[in-house]
Amino acid sequence: MSSAPARPYGSRAAALLMLMLPVALYLLVFVYPLSSVVTLSVDNSALSGRFGNLSALAADATPDDEAAALLADLGTMEKKQLGEVARMLNQQRSGFRSLIMTTGKEAEAIAPTMAGLVAFDARWSEPGYWAIIRENAAPITWKHYQRALGITVAEDGSLASGEDLYLRVMGRTLVITLQVTILTLLVGYPLAYAAAHGSPGIRTFVLAVVLLSFWTSILVRTTAWVVLLQTNGLVNTLLVGLGLVAEPVQLIFNRFGALLAMTHVLLPFAVLPMLNVMRTIPASQGDASRSLGAGPVETFLRVYFPQTLRGVAVGGGTVFILSLGFYVTPALTGGPEDQMLAWFIADFVNKTLNWGMAAALSVLLLAMVAVLVALAGLARWATARRKLEAA
Repeated sequence: MSSAPARPYGSRAAALLMLMLPVALYLLVFVYPLSSVVTLSVDNSALSGRFGNLSALAADATPDDEAAALLADLGTMEKKQLGEVARMLNQQRSGFRSLIMTTGKEAEAIAPTMAGLVAFDARWSEPGYWAIIRENAAPITWKHYQRALGITVAEDGSLASGEDLYLRVMGRTLVITLQVTILTLLVGYPLAYAAAHGSPGIRTFVLAVVLLSFWTSILVRTTAWVVLLQTNGLVNTLLVGLGLVAEPVQLIFNRFGALLAMTHVLLPFAVLPMLNVMRTIPASQGDASRSLGAGPVETFLRVYFPQTLRGVAVGGGTVFILSLGFYVTPALTGGPEDQMLAWFIADFVNKTLNWGMAAALSVLLLAMVAVLVALAGLARWATARRKLEAA
């Protein structure tokens, strides 16, 4: 028998290149932007590049040397550059903007000594301002992560606890996410069961409602809840008209409104995975269970429900991950104490223009997701191992 001719080297290289192309596209579309966000969270070149003389000083430089280097740096900045530096420094300490602007405008007239700086503005005698200046003379900074994690660095380099605002926001984000996940599973499980085992009319109706909600824009659905739940909305008008309440109830711009709207928006992501699993469970299993003497409740709890847990896990996990980064719905329906981490990221990007802080919070949010996914995978591995040992 004659063997098949070997493929030319060029064709094998072309096939290998085609196999590597999806990986290259993945790296380009996902990994590169992600690495850019990580880099932006620690990049301080926008500030350190303006303090060239100050960053070139030796570690044992005297206060007069630092004062002279700072004045030289400020004196070479244009008005626009000086304003940008003042804005970024003011994000770390209020009052820095006016201090930098006035000092930069008069840099050539100020004596290049520490005494000259203090005589011009007494704030230059405060160690806090100089600590921030020295920190921002380095091209790499951890100030955004320190602020996000509530950590402050003392003058001697020791770490101490500071403002825990963003830690509380992260905790609130996890709590709201967990609440939304539980609500979507409690509401979605009966809907998925009805779509899987109901009459043809019920199956068609439930599936149509779920898919229609899935296909409708998130902004449209959220706005609809604002209209329904507002003080003069349909729900309050109905409650007052039926005599159930004496005056309109606050149903929106609080935790209740945020949870209700988020649950509705994310409900299809819980229903569809559970529906797919429920459809694969043979009806003969329930018949066999009842023929052996089990009632409907026992059959459901011991035969049917355990087999649907895979769909519950997938649906709940999907809702949980999506909820962590939710922005539009809680921003429109929640109150000031109900805003999640994504709202603060958007605020830093659009209002304060502190992209480094936004990038740091984004990285922490991604790390939070990665840790939770890793814990879920570890729990699944431990469960599978226990089953193998039991077998």
